[in-house]
Amino acid sequence: MVSQQLSLLDAIPNPNKMSKLEKDFWKFHEKHPEVFEVLVRFAYEWREHKGPDAKIGLSALYERARWEITFESLSNQKPPKLSNNHRAFYARLITETHKDLMGIFQLKKQSIQASFGPSNTSLPASDHIITS
Repeated sequence: MVSQQLSLLDAIPNPNKMSKLEKDFWKFHEKHPEVFEVLVRFAYEWREHKGPDAKIGLSALYERARWEITFESLSNQKPPKLSNNHRAFYARLITETHKDLMGIFQLKKQSIQASFGPSNTSLPASDHIITS
């Protein structure tokens, strides 16, 4: 008997209600879990260096990850292309799965509420979201 491996999208309730950006994020995350691991490691390094309440923008960690992953992949393997569209999802996933890193990033409302992380109602508006 052959067992079928489920994808992360199969494990998420109501994947049809997700934005295309979020679906793309989960597909990328499933294919390249090392990106998440590197970002988590950098977040812990930041807190160790700056203190337990230190904040940092996910963008800073993301750019460092781009650099580090590129140099770690100098072999025959091409490094994964890190889309800027994934940054907000990584910030939510990191704080959702590593509670001791809660508050390290300033999260903002998303145009379409993610299927995980804090509710948009509890977050400040992003500069690009138009409210009436």
